[in-house]
Amino acid sequence: MERRESPKLKFGVNTPLAISKERSGWLKTVVANRHVILVFRLILAAFFLVSSYGKLVDIERYSVDAVYNFGILPMFLARPFGLIMPFIELLCGLGLLFGVLTRLSALGIALMSLSFFIAKAIVLSQGRSIECGCFGAVIDTLASVTIFMDIPMMVLALLVVLSPSATRHSMAIGALLPQVWKDRLHLIW
Repeated sequence: MERRESPKLKFGVNTPLAISKERSGWLKTVVANRHVILVFRLILAAFFLVSSYGKLVDIERYSVDAVYNFGILPMFLARPFGLIMPFIELLCGLGLLFGVLTRLSALGIALMSLSFFIAKAIVLSQGRSIECGCFGAVIDTLASVTIFMDIPMMVLALLVVLSPSATRHSMAIGALLPQVWKDRLHLIW
């Protein structure tokens, strides 16, 4: 009787292991590319700076009223949330623009984008069509349109969070911080 040998796995170019290494290699390449991360930082900074400016022009009308219109938060939380949101957007946008506290700023933007997506999904699942107030006085936007921007912005922000410090701080004021402070603040810097 002839004995059959079990097929041996060969780790070549087209095996699942090689493909997964190739995919993770692509992600590592993107995250480590200082030019790509700089573009992501600037895109996110532009969106959030314009958004905060549009709300700060008339904070009651464009931020507080927008939060009330969503009808998700209780009334006692809606007003403080509406008052503080434009300032958080401003700080996160400035952080990414100047490369100061970039990891914290990008994490803040990722969490805001996720919460905006969830809020818009709730409103749209209820069959309501409202202005989201995303850009305040700059442009009128519907939640049904801007919901498609939230997930890509969250992904860009997470890529900035995951990027190495030298990559995140390319062409940034944050690169001028002494190494001692960078080491102390490595989780948020």
